[in-house]
Formats: sequence, structure tokens, C-alpha cells
Amino acid sequence: MRVLKVAASLALVLLTSSAAAQTNEADAERLFREGQKLLEERRFGEACPKFEAAYSKDHSLGTLINLAFCHKEQGALWYAWLEFREAEVKATELNRTDRREFAKQRLVELEKQLPKVILDNPQKVPLTDVLVEDRKVWEAERGAVFAAEAGQRRFIFKAKGKKNAAVMVNVVKGDRPQRVTVPEMEDGAEAPAPSDRAPEPAPAKPDAAASSDSNRGSTQRTLGWVALGVGGVAAIIGTIEGIATFSNPCHGGKVGPECTPEERDSGSSTGAISDVSFVVAGLAVAGGLVLLLTAPSASPPPAATAATRVVPRSAASRRSISVTPKIGLGWASLSGTF
Repeated sequence: MRVLKVAASLALVLLTSSAAAQTNEADAERLFREGQKLLEERRFGEACPKFEAAYSKDHSLGTLINLAFCHKEQGALWYAWLEFREAEVKATELNRTDRREFAKQRLVELEKQLPKVILDNPQKVPLTDVLVEDRKVWEAERGAVFAAEAGQRRFIFKAKGKKNAAVMVNVVKGDRPQRVTVPEMEDGAEAPAPSDRAPEPAPAKPDAAASSDSNRGSTQRTLGWVALGVGGVAAIIGTIEGIATFSNPCHGGKVGPECTPEERDSGSSTGAISDVSFVVAGLAVAGGLVLLLTAPSASPPPAATAATRVVPRSAASRRSISVTPKIGLGWASLSGTF
């Protein structure tokens, strides 16, 4: 009966994971569309939190770019710079040249209005992260020039094998990047970064629109393949137990001199395990196909110009799909329309 319990547990985990993934995806889609509508109406104070909430659920490049553009329009220029910088890094990792160039152009525009900073690291501390006002500044730890917001700002430095160090810096705009020295850091475990207030947004300025959603369905596709793998394992278990059942001369309640109570119990157990395994296999395969076929595909890339407009999500995520598992003793199949 141990295999029976494992099969039932796999089914429960699969169904729970699939439902959670679909709920998360639906929430991200809804928030994205609500943010897009508010952005088109130039209600930036309401649109930006929608994109931020959607990004926390899907972490897609397209949502991040929309969030950055929304903050840019709202006037929160430094937030916009941070998000476009993150988008540039992500686009490079994903080999999305169009998105990377779009983000780089927006960064150049923003950097004309913000002070620039570069780190001095005389102790050659192996930095892992640099935060300004609790916001991660991408690649600042590598010595890259980055933008900041003028005024008293808290810089937090993290390094392997070191305690976090924090310094207050009066950031000012100048012709050259302002140099900030990394302080000496004590040996020890990394401590959590202290929290502080975020910078206030500046007055709003209009500019270009952002790009569309990119790779929102990667997590859903991963779960789909996992589900198909679980279905394959369950089908193998069901086949093995089914063969064992039909090889038992006492299966199905048969009687005879060779049919001891133990043999009959064994035939009943293997038969039950086989049935449950094929049920799990059918559900897993059906769920995996649904997840794979309904995962949104990447939409066409935006034109990296000042006239780029926020683009709706691809219609691929709205395909109508119906998959029906059919399961019986020792067999399983699927039927559906796509």
C-alpha cells in the first residue's frame, strides 16, 4: 500500500501546484491589464502599483519595462532608472537585443537628470550587492557607474563573509560621477539590511511608452513538463502493478486450491495500486498538456523609439483548449480540442 500512498500524494501535489500556478498567472494577467488601462489614462499613481504587483507574481521582462515606464511618467525618475537598469540586465541574459536597446535608450535619457555615482573599493572587498535606500543597484558592486537621487541617501554594502556596512552620503549632481568609498567591513555573517524610507518622487514629466509582456509563461511551462514527468512515472507504476495483478491466478476474487487468502489479498492490492496509478497518470498528463498549451508565448518585440506604445498581451494566451482524460482499469487516454 506504500506505492498507493505515494501515487495519491503525487496527484495531490500536482493538482495543488497546477491550481496555484494558474491562479498566480491569472492574477498577474489581471493586474497587468488593469495597469495598462490606467497607464493609457495617464493615472500613473494607480497604474504603477498594479504593474509592481504583477511583476512580483510573474517577474516577466515586459511587466518590468511597463513598471519602469510608469515610474518615469509619474516622475519617480530614480525608481525608473533602477527598473530600466534591471530590465537591461535581464534582456541581456535572455538575449533580447530589442528590449536591451530600448532600456538603454531610456537610461541615457534619465541619467541626464540624475546625479551619477561610482564606488571606490580600496580594500578590494568582494561585494555581492549594493543598495541605496534599500533598493538594489544592479552591477554597482562591479564598479559600474550608476544613478542616484540627490540628497542624503543611505548606501548599504554586502559582501561574502562580511557583516553589512551602511554609510550616509550626501549625493549631489556634478559634471563627473561622485565617488563613494566602500567602508571597512567586519568579518562575520551577513546581517539583514536596515530599512529606511524610500525617496519621494519628483514632479511628473511625459515621455515614451513601454514595451509589451515578454516571457510571462515560463513558470507555467516548467510546471507542465514536471506534470508530464509525473504522469509518465505513474503510468510505469500502473503498468508494472497491472502486469502483477493479471499474473496472479487469484486476481478478481477467483477461487481455487492455489488461491490462498494471501494471494487474493495480493491481487486486490496490486489491482488497486494499478488503478490509482493510471488515474494519477491521466490527471498528470492532462494537467501538463493544459499548462503547456495555455502558457502565453512571447509577443512581438516593440520598436525602440520614442513613439513606442504599451502593447497588449499576445492573443496566444487566450486560446480555447479543452482536454478530457479517459481512464479505466489498466488503461488511460486523452481526448480534446485545441
